[in-house]
Formats: sequence, C-alpha cells, structure tokens
Amino acid sequence: MAALAKFRPVDSSQHDKDELREIVRERSFRSGRYTLSSGIESDIYFNMKPTMMMARGAQLAALEFLKIAEQVKAEYVGGLEMGAVPVIGSMAAVSSAMNKPINTIFVRKTPKPHGTRDVIEGLGPKEDLEGKVVLIVDDVATSGKSILKAIEEVRRAGGIVGDAACLVDRDEGATALLAQHGVTLHSVLHASEFVERH
Repeated sequence: MAALAKFRPVDSSQHDKDELREIVRERSFRSGRYTLSSGIESDIYFNMKPTMMMARGAQLAALEFLKIAEQVKAEYVGGLEMGAVPVIGSMAAVSSAMNKPINTIFVRKTPKPHGTRDVIEGLGPKEDLEGKVVLIVDDVATSGKSILKAIEEVRRAGGIVGDAACLVDRDEGATALLAQHGVTLHSVLHASEFVERH
C-alpha cells in the first residue's frame, strides 16, 4: 500500500503564495468574454472552485486566510454561500491540524426554508456570535456586495466585523464599498497579477 502524502502544516510563506498564484492561474483563471454575477461583462473570469477543492489549493488558500485571521484576532471566520464555503471548511480543518483551531460559519443568501430557518449556519445550540470578532471571507471580490451582505447578517447577530478577506480582488470597487461600512479588505491576490502575464 502506497504511503499517504505527508501533510505540510507550514506557515504561509512567500513561496506558498507564489504556488497558490500558479494554481489559480492554471485552474481558475480564464480570459474571454464573461458575464459576472453582478451583471457586468468582463474579459477575465475567476472560478475559484477548482482551486479551493483541489487538495493543495485548499491548504494554501486556508493558510493565507488563517494568517489574516490571526492578524486581526478573529474568533470566527465566515462568509456568504457559496463562494466562501469550500475555503472556510478547509480553514477549520487546517487550523485544527496546526493546533490553532478556529471555528467557521456561513451565511445563507435566504433563510433555511425548514427546521430552524437559520440564516447563519455552523453554530452549535448554545453558541452565538454576540460580541465575537468575525473575519468575513470570499473567494473573489468585485463590487463587494456579497461580502457586505454577509457582514450585515453577522452584525445583525451581534458579531463584530472590522475586516474581510478575499483570495482574488478584481479591484473594481470592493475596497471602497467596504470602507464605507467600516471594514478593511485584505486581498491575497489581485486580478492584475494574472492579466499582466497572460
């Protein structure tokens, strides 16, 4: 029986970030003509699922976000479905493997249609976000509206949100929009890093 590949619980270094960039370039970046979720047309497109659901891509993305979470002293990490869900799952697992566990939640776009009808998922029966520092994450930031929706729901639940993070920032207004709501956006990568070399 072949030995399992050894898990690499390394801290996020420049080498790791460079490797993540190349994974994104190969698996998630496309050029052409695309209509974004905002309705805007663009000649570049990022589908981050192939990166976030690849074993190494998931680990590297989680490490980058965990570094930011540590910097801002986040007690929870969350984001809007569906963009944030793959990476927050990775973050929970990787942080536990590193003995620096952080719990994660996600925000539904609409309330759960049955049962508890929750908007925020991931909290235990006696767990809430009241007074907790929450880092909101997303895979790609364009206008920032998806991130803002998650922020508003977490704040409504009593969470404290002063920071957000994205894997790729398209630099199309998200930073300015979030700043208007008292939130600093931390971007791991920028769209320009892919366009320049494409």
